[in-house]
Amino acid sequence: MKRLIMAVLFAAVAAAPALAAKYVLVKDTVGNCSAVASSPRGYAGMTIVSKKKYPSIEAANKALDGVKGCGGLVR
Repeated sequence: MKRLIMAVLFAAVAAAPALAAKYVLVKDTVGNCSAVASSPRGYAGMTIVSKKKYPSIEAANKALDGVKGCGGLVR
């Protein structure tokens, strides 16, 4: 059930990049890290791993390579 919720959340976040100007790096409850569009409401079940905001998804994905403590990367 948690994986289904996470998949739906990732899909919703992936559909929103056109509306967002900044991207942040987050870690989900399983330990996977991902770059997602920033949201003023935060992310249920996720923690932000970097306070820096990135101007593009490409820049955020590049920064994912340097994040420590991730069980895996979701791009």
